[in-house]
Amino acid sequence: MINYCVTFIHLASTLKQKMMSKRLFPVLLALATMTFVGCKEEEKDYGADFEAEQTQIGVGQAVNFEDNSIGATGYLWTFQGGDPATSTEKDPDGILYTAAGEFDVTLTITTAQGDASETKNGYIVVTQLPGGCGETTTVTDIDGNNYSVVTIGSQCWMGENLKTSKFRDGSQIPQVTDDQQWKNLLTPAFCWYNNDNANDGTYGKLYNWFVIEDPRGLCPAGWHVASDAEYAVLTKYLGSADDVAGGRLKEAGTQHWEAPNEAASNSSGFTGLPGGMRFQEGQFDHMGKNGLFWSSSRDSESLANYLTLTYNSAASFRTRIYKRSGFSCRCVKD
Repeated sequence: MINYCVTFIHLASTLKQKMMSKRLFPVLLALATMTFVGCKEEEKDYGADFEAEQTQIGVGQAVNFEDNSIGATGYLWTFQGGDPATSTEKDPDGILYTAAGEFDVTLTITTAQGDASETKNGYIVVTQLPGGCGETTTVTDIDGNNYSVVTIGSQCWMGENLKTSKFRDGSQIPQVTDDQQWKNLLTPAFCWYNNDNANDGTYGKLYNWFVIEDPRGLCPAGWHVASDAEYAVLTKYLGSADDVAGGRLKEAGTQHWEAPNEAASNSSGFTGLPGGMRFQEGQFDHMGKNGLFWSSSRDSESLANYLTLTYNSAASFRTRIYKRSGFSCRCVKD
């Protein structure tokens, strides 16, 4: 479109040069001023704009973005320090930041009239939250098994499934292989998946919930089996909704998980494994498909809460099951 303001100014300047000695110019200029009063640069009816759900986060946390642009028909986002680093979605969710710093965000939109960009410098501020593992690099259980540890937000987690066969005070946890005996138990017990101790090195042991509630303690001193509330903190930290946290908790690839191991990135370092379970009736199932982790939270007389990760979903799920079931365990630092 023609910018009439610019055209008029150019015309007035030309006339002035040609009519310097004539009295007509001031009259013409006054008339033109009345005609073009309020004349200004034509405003664009499109523009790029956006906002983030939160702009100050911890290392390993994700951010959702919302487009507030006018007239956009296409989008190109650039997230400095983010994963993924770019997106063409209108409202990208779950952009993960794994290092501390201040990071720019840019949105370029395509419209029928042209392109427009908006950059917000240092918009996402990422810091390491207080707490976590600090100087702790490993932890050892009563059996002498050593475990890696990982800081996720302000929490410090074991990076492996628990393997101990003893309580913290050194007393033995009974191993139960018989299905009928397992079914009737109301006291602590452990087993290996399919009663095969070859599974211990990778997946650890499966424990019924009576082990978890025993006052002798399952985890090393200074550690405990995570509560349902602590799992909620974990999954919320990794995504504003649980629908992406599972992928960030699972070990990547298909060495242990069955395909497709949906969205598994292990960006958290939790390295969740599909150790399967033992049902309360004694049978085993779900190795390679599900990782199921007891919480210390009791739901009812017969039920307790747990976290599950699954091979065909990016989500994590927190629900409840019978206490006689056999699940993996993870410990979190006090």
